[in-house]
Amino acid sequence: MALVVVRQPAAGARRLPRVLCCLPDGHGGVIGRRQTTGLLVLGACVIAIAGLAADATAQAASPWRHAYALPVVVGALTLGLIGGTVTALASLMAQAPTLFIRVEAVGLGAGAVDELVSTAVLLILGPLLGSRVTEARRQSERYATILAIQEALGDERPLPELLEALCRLLGDRLAATVTLAVRDGDRWIVAGADAPAGDSAAGCAIVTAGAVFVPDTGHEARPRRRLSTPLSVRGETVGVLTVERSGELTAAERRALVGLALHIGAALENARLAARQRRFADELAEKVRAATDRLATLDRAKSAFVAMASHELRTPLTALVGYSELLATRTFSSDEVRRQAEIMRRQTRRLAAIIDDFLDLSRLERGEAPPLRLADVAVGPALTAAVELLGGPQRATRVIIDCGPEVTGVRADPHALERILMNLLSNALKYSPAHSAVTMRAHAASGKVVISVEDAGRGIASDALPRVFEPYFRAPEAVGRAPGSGLGLAMVKALVEAHHGGVSIESTVGIGTRVTLQLPAVP
Repeated sequence: MALVVVRQPAAGARRLPRVLCCLPDGHGGVIGRRQTTGLLVLGACVIAIAGLAADATAQAASPWRHAYALPVVVGALTLGLIGGTVTALASLMAQAPTLFIRVEAVGLGAGAVDELVSTAVLLILGPLLGSRVTEARRQSERYATILAIQEALGDERPLPELLEALCRLLGDRLAATVTLAVRDGDRWIVAGADAPAGDSAAGCAIVTAGAVFVPDTGHEARPRRRLSTPLSVRGETVGVLTVERSGELTAAERRALVGLALHIGAALENARLAARQRRFADELAEKVRAATDRLATLDRAKSAFVAMASHELRTPLTALVGYSELLATRTFSSDEVRRQAEIMRRQTRRLAAIIDDFLDLSRLERGEAPPLRLADVAVGPALTAAVELLGGPQRATRVIIDCGPEVTGVRADPHALERILMNLLSNALKYSPAHSAVTMRAHAASGKVVISVEDAGRGIASDALPRVFEPYFRAPEAVGRAPGSGLGLAMVKALVEAHHGGVSIESTVGIGTRVTLQLPAVP
């Protein structure tokens, strides 16, 4: 009968599905909606049946006595335990006078015993069926509440909003004031219209990990019962549920609330895990998107670099081929030969620098450090040599070297140091006005030698500064104004860090740029 009441699809035999589905569920009709009205209607039915059964004699019972089963069954199915018990007692009271008269007149004959058995069956059937129906409805309501909790926690909302919605849902279903306190990391989130501050019952429930019942909170004239039960997940208390209402809070209801708290705890944990999984998926998607964008940017930069590098390689090769053919086919004065030889020497160094950048870039992409052969290198002569190698007599007049006598040597690879200084000096000369000064300074500081190269050029925009040490990157204002591979500063950073040093850049648009590097000093 419990399956019939909660309308399970598989209840009963297949031959009677429509009959089973049409049985009342206790929420429809006059009897189910109002208990008092329902009892009055059922009482009237019992009285009517008693009137129809009034033709009974002392020797024979009326066949209408079997009709008493109808209000008993209907009362049990619609009103539960109360309806079944009341209608069974009413049926007993309606049959008792004629039954006692018949027993007194003829004794306990077969007819009297049959009527006694029928009455006893009704007296047992009403409360038994009613109790099963009541329990089935309570269980159905619990399932509906659990389903509603799962649906409420399925929304993608912040935890405080979810708890408030859950308190309203439970308050409506339980006809009580509901408070939820849930641990979220190192803090507690309390939700509920009348959330008690410092509730000792709730605190005791958290500490003891057991339900705490307060028969009377003492705040009002009418007793208010309060039950606080922990929300536990895998033996760990994650929160506490507090239910408070006027009137009785029976032991069965308290047991049901304790079981409901277990479901709420599991549902909250599932919601928290689902939210964490969504956050992780969103973060992962964002990281994948960022990595994809970065790879696309690098791919575009590589394509641009290949096109630019082809031009960069072609320029010195063209100069070398052209001047070598001139020297081979024509006769020039010694001064002109030296001039052309100097041009060829610079173009050869430029070609070698580009090839070195290619090789070092390949090592960096494989995660390998540039190979170094460390030695003690004097800083002053290294600065002067870089100016002579790169600038020539005309450019040398623009470079100011400020290296005090207190500056000791550095522990570095001579070739790597030369490439570092030439890259920095080349950038400073390339991106500054033709008649402006470029300053190279060096001073000692706490076991380090600090070298800076400063120009008075256009400067670099602040949004481009964080990327100037990335391979292939060139500031937008530099593209198209001067040739370059976008590898110079990336190689400088890699070589300096390979020496266990550091490099930084400062720039102001319209004023100039300063690149500062630190290298270990000779002990």
